[in-house]
Amino acid sequence: MDITHFIESDTICLDLKATTKQQVFEELVEMLDSAGKLSNKQLFLEELWARESIGNTGFDDGIAIPHAKSSSVSKPAIAIGISRQGIDYGAETGECSDVFFMLASPDNNDEHHIEVLAQVSTKFIEDGFVTKLKAAESADDVIMLFSDIETNSSCSNTAYQSIDDQLLVSSPYTQALNRVKEHLLYGTSHMIPFVVAGGVLLSLSVMMTGQAALPQSGFLADVAQMGVAGLTLFTVVLGGYIAYSMADKPGLAPGMIGSWVAVEQYQTGFLGAIIVGFVAGYTVQLLKRIKLPESMTALSAIFIYPLVGTFVTCGVVMWGIGSHIASFMTEMNLMLTEMAGSGKVVLGAVLGGMTAFDMGGPINKVATLFAQTQVNTQPWLMGGVGIAICTPPLGMALATFLSPKKFKRDEREAGKAAGIMGMIGISEGAIPFAAADPARVLPAVIAGGIVGNVIGFMFHVVNHAPWGGWIVLPVVDGKIAYIVGTLAGSLTTALVVILLKKTVDEDEQGYTHQELGGSVTEEGVADVLAVTSCPSGVAHTFLAAKSLEKAAQQLGVRIKVETQGANGIGNRITQKDIDRARLVIFAHDVAIKEVERFRGKKIVDVGTKDAMLNGQGLILRKV
Repeated sequence: MDITHFIESDTICLDLKATTKQQVFEELVEMLDSAGKLSNKQLFLEELWARESIGNTGFDDGIAIPHAKSSSVSKPAIAIGISRQGIDYGAETGECSDVFFMLASPDNNDEHHIEVLAQVSTKFIEDGFVTKLKAAESADDVIMLFSDIETNSSCSNTAYQSIDDQLLVSSPYTQALNRVKEHLLYGTSHMIPFVVAGGVLLSLSVMMTGQAALPQSGFLADVAQMGVAGLTLFTVVLGGYIAYSMADKPGLAPGMIGSWVAVEQYQTGFLGAIIVGFVAGYTVQLLKRIKLPESMTALSAIFIYPLVGTFVTCGVVMWGIGSHIASFMTEMNLMLTEMAGSGKVVLGAVLGGMTAFDMGGPINKVATLFAQTQVNTQPWLMGGVGIAICTPPLGMALATFLSPKKFKRDEREAGKAAGIMGMIGISEGAIPFAAADPARVLPAVIAGGIVGNVIGFMFHVVNHAPWGGWIVLPVVDGKIAYIVGTLAGSLTTALVVILLKKTVDEDEQGYTHQELGGSVTEEGVADVLAVTSCPSGVAHTFLAAKSLEKAAQQLGVRIKVETQGANGIGNRITQKDIDRARLVIFAHDVAIKEVERFRGKKIVDVGTKDAMLNGQGLILRKV
């Protein structure tokens, strides 16, 4: 399909007069009507608004694609308008829109509607296309820009899905929330090594002195300074990489410098760093929307955006939110200090349940991040949370040992790995069990997490390391209670899951594997490609990969999975792989690196948990 067949010079306006969204719709609809494309322009206008009620059609870079299928459309057509001043379109990105692409389709022509949306969305994400479109001097120039869109059948399976597909999956608010979560997790993934290294080094130095104070001289004082450096820098890294995730490299300086000012000058703690990171990211995003002279473009990324962004971000902290965040953090610490008495059971139950609930997922991250970032002021929080982190995998490992007949052969093998993961504080070891039987496993791990966490709190366990499992025992005060809490929580999980699960028939345990399917590493042979990535770059990344590989083997489908983990990119997908594949799966909780490689391919975009729970369903979308 050549979409230039639906674009005419009479339906192109390079200088819209509209100043509101309603006026934009009316002006573009009037062009379509005057060109003889509509039989009832008022009805089509109403159906455009009905489509908007499903989800706003404003997107990044000031682009808006209002569209509707309607019986009032006599001939399929496209109207293009450019606003020189920009219009508040109500887009979830918060930016004004200045490029409008209105698609009018007959209500009996689904193929035309979807394919045109696919081709247009592919065109708009090309580097420089929007800039060229805004610089067009005539309607003919605009038509020429669209004339080189590829028209082969793969276009209908565009990498970024049709606009309707994207918006119907989730509401604009859900999409916006998911973006915020991705930016936050990107920041925390870079922060965690600083917290762990700094916290453990500092704790070891204090522990080896035998006194409850920092060593003042000698070798141990040097080790303590290493730890202090890590715990000082983690907030700067957190804020900086949140801004980096949002605005790329120009966001780093505003995010890091702003976070340093917030934490050092106003003592806002980790919460301040998070807020400042988002302020810096949004600030640089807004700066990027300002059109600069060509002579200044080369300086923008290394001079203008960092300089102005840092000034604005620091100004917001100093003259606006800094003191308020500091007051909130002070009140929160006072509240936690008070809860160290009578409120420990309630707080322990909440944090324990959250930590165990999704085993390294977003809810777990909220609870563990809360405790990790308070390790200097309220280390008793990690005393309980450190136990809750390891009880899910240890509990499931214990269950497979106590009642092997309740588990399949591969689950019994997974139990051995889960035991090791639990000992070193990786709660994701229980995910294979939860993925296979969530109705029985989740209540069990939550119960175990609550029991373990509450015991840790009640017996005043103090964990000076921002981590869990028995690997941190050298820096734990109250080691016996820590061990007892771990055993009690794990046993609770094991007993509950054994009680709930039924005995497995050995004859039902085998899988029918098709020899042609499974994981491949060779170039250009995979039917399906996948990229997995999680905040820590460890457990969820590789568990999602393993789940997809196992599902592909069961379906007889060849899959190549690229892991973007803590040690970099593994099993890298090449252009030869991309050219052959029929489907690409993004299973990620943070932004995928080098995503532009997959432009022009059909993509299924989900979280790592979706890949672990429904690998077969995702792969089956290739047809």
